[in-house]
Amino acid sequence: MLLGWLLISRYKLFRILENVERALVIGIGGGGDIFTTIPTRNFLKNLGIKVYVGSALWERFVVDPYPGPRPLEQLTNIERLTTTTCLAGGRTVTVDGVKLQASYLSERIGEEVLLIDITKGVDAIVEGLSSTCSILDIDLVVGIDGGGDVLARGREPNLRSPLCDSIMLASLRKLRKKNFIGVFAPSCDGELSLEEVLNYLSDIAMKGGLLGAYGMSREDVEELEKLVENMPTEVSKLALMGAKGYRGEVGIREGIWKVNLSVISTLTFYLDTVITYDLSPLAQAVSSTHNIYEANERLHEIGVKTELDIELEAHRRGARSYLELFKNKSSTQHNNVL
Repeated sequence: MLLGWLLISRYKLFRILENVERALVIGIGGGGDIFTTIPTRNFLKNLGIKVYVGSALWERFVVDPYPGPRPLEQLTNIERLTTTTCLAGGRTVTVDGVKLQASYLSERIGEEVLLIDITKGVDAIVEGLSSTCSILDIDLVVGIDGGGDVLARGREPNLRSPLCDSIMLASLRKLRKKNFIGVFAPSCDGELSLEEVLNYLSDIAMKGGLLGAYGMSREDVEELEKLVENMPTEVSKLALMGAKGYRGEVGIREGIWKVNLSVISTLTFYLDTVITYDLSPLAQAVSSTHNIYEANERLHEIGVKTELDIELEAHRRGARSYLELFKNKSSTQHNNVL
């Protein structure tokens, strides 16, 4: 039954990909999510599609101490495309010298990557992406989230970074260009449990929104392993462990939270953007906001704290590690293998 269901879903996905010549695959959670685009990039390239990769412009505080996402105005060595998008390369750094994970990826794949400024509000992101698609002749946009917190409803006990995903989901919902969402390595960011992610995927599937799934090939694993070497991103490294047969609990974020690894960690689930948005009270809450702080307040109003709150607190305290901020959450009983 499961195999047949996956095949039917794959046919649905392939119909969407018909006549697509150029695609943009973006990590919608910022930072290390740009590495989660690689399996989908390879999948599309194997279909003969030219693929650009990119990311929302937000490094976590353990990489960049600046609290919150960076605006494009704080980057050097970029090719500005619109008010909210630019092409970046291996020499791209912040004005105070922080090199982005996207810059390292660009260096390693030998291609420019797209960066998206999310500080200026949803409509500005939509306008920027729309113009970028015209400039680069993009037919399709795919937004990839590592772990699946883009599916969050707001009451999950370990939810820590809903803001960037919500803004990007709301933006893709408004974008008048063919697009869909991907969830890579379910639960591997330690925010939603695997049960929560699978339940939410089932909710989307019941409404006809599950388009298909892709599992990493051996070639994907070999390439991704080289790309993430010495990088702080954890989700992609955990997915690689799952691809090598590791099964069980491991620690993430300096051992504070736990993740259950298995071969499921190697999958990317592709989802209809509209249905995913319709089931997301968080994306709906930020859909009309005009800047990052307004979006943050909209989530506060529905009882949700965010990664911006965490980073503002880290900045206030001068903290540069999760352990400094979450000492009472430490779960050293879990094997922190990263």
